[in-house]
Formats: sequence, C-alpha cells, structure tokens
Amino acid sequence: MVTFVMLALGMISLAVFCILRDKKSSVLAIAVKSLTSAFFIATAISAFLYNGNEALRQVYMSSIPRHPHDVNVVLNVAPLFVGGLVLGLIGDILLDFKIFLANRSYEGAKRDADIMTYAGMAAFGLGHVLYIVATVMRFPDQQMRLLWSALAAVGAVCLIFGVAVFLLKMKFGKFLLPSIGYAFLLCWFIALSAWQLASGASTASILLLVGSILFIVSDLILSMTYFSKPEDYAKPGPLNPESKLMIVANHATYYFAQFLIALAMLFL
Repeated sequence: MVTFVMLALGMISLAVFCILRDKKSSVLAIAVKSLTSAFFIATAISAFLYNGNEALRQVYMSSIPRHPHDVNVVLNVAPLFVGGLVLGLIGDILLDFKIFLANRSYEGAKRDADIMTYAGMAAFGLGHVLYIVATVMRFPDQQMRLLWSALAAVGAVCLIFGVAVFLLKMKFGKFLLPSIGYAFLLCWFIALSAWQLASGASTASILLLVGSILFIVSDLILSMTYFSKPEDYAKPGPLNPESKLMIVANHATYYFAQFLIALAMLFL
C-alpha cells in the first residue's frame, strides 16, 4: 500500500537526517529534513485518499454501508490533519533556518534567527489549532469535554513551566509567553485525544494520543536545547542540551509523532 511505502521512505529519510544533523545545521541537513517532512505529508495524503475512497465505495456499493457520520469524518476531518502536517513542514524549515542563521556572523543574524523562531512557533501553533479542531469534529456536540480538556491543559502547562523555570532554571526570556501559549495548544490536543480514547478505543484514537504525547516530549527536549541555563551548555557528554543524543532524541520523537498522526488518517 502506498501509505506504508511513504512511511518506510520517511523512516529512511529520518535516519539519514539524524546522521547529518548537528547543532550548527547545514543546507544539506535542512533539505533532508524537509524531505522527511514531505514524507509524513505524503503518508497522510495517501492514507486519506485510500480511506476516503473506501468510505465512498461502501456508501454507494456495499449492502451494509458505513454510517454517514463516518464518511463525513474521513472527508472533512482528515484534510484538517493534513493541513496541520503541512504547517509542521513549514515550522521545520523555519526553525532549522533559525539555527543556520544563528551561526552566521553577519550583522542582524541574531534578529533574523529570532524572527525564524517566532515564525516557526506560530506555524506549529496553527498546526495544533487544526489538530484540535479536527479532533473536536470527530466527535461533535461535546462542548463540556472541550472545556474540561482546556482546563486540564492549563493545569499541565502550569506544572511544566513551574518545573522548567523554578526547578530547572531554564531561561525563556522574550520567548516565555509564546512558549506558554504554544505549550497550551500541545497539552490541549493531548487532553482531547486522551478523553476521546477513554470514550471508545479505536486505532485512530490510539495513534493520535501517542502522536500527541510524543510531540510534546519532542518539544520539551527542544526547549532544553534552546532555553537551558548557561552552565548546562558547558557540560561534557550526552547531557549537554546541544549534544548529538539530545538532537536525535528531539527529532526522532517529533517525526514519530507526525508519522503516527499521518497514519491515523487510514483509520478515521
């Protein structure tokens, strides 16, 4: 099936990227990263096309057709997830250019790198807005679930930043408020996915929940790379926030998250 071919090619591309990528990045690494992101979009699109065609076939040809709601979920919700993945690709490119520019020596390089950071966070944030909207649309008429999951997300964000700022002494500086807003969206997606899985297990719900959790794990690792206290960057070995281990862990968890979300389109 095309979906699994795209998934396999994406895993190969990810392995190549993890070999190439270091803390300074490079044009080649950015190109391979973009290719890897293109594969999770291709995985989602191929899964959506297969599932959509199968849904329509059952409606028009099967003696026991799928429920109209199931068809609407496939045709209306899956494109929102695909849109979120496309925004992820955009965010990937922006944040890697941020690293690339931060290591340049021209005047204004730091300003340009900061702009890329804001833009990358915005792209990922908008992507999660689409994920949240799509998750809500899978099970409509659940306004209270939306409210309680948002409150759970607020509690999770308070815990995360309490540990990060007061225990780990991380230095977010001017990125603190954008980081809090972005973390809220990540936690909200997790809470919604968990609530929906608790209401009725399905392959799609499991994939979306695991994907959402891996996504925030990736961003927690990335936050340590960006915002750790200065003395942490002097540590030798794998515990250094910019070590190869941290870089690979960040990208492996991120790409597994996006590929799981993409694969969920096959089971909506």
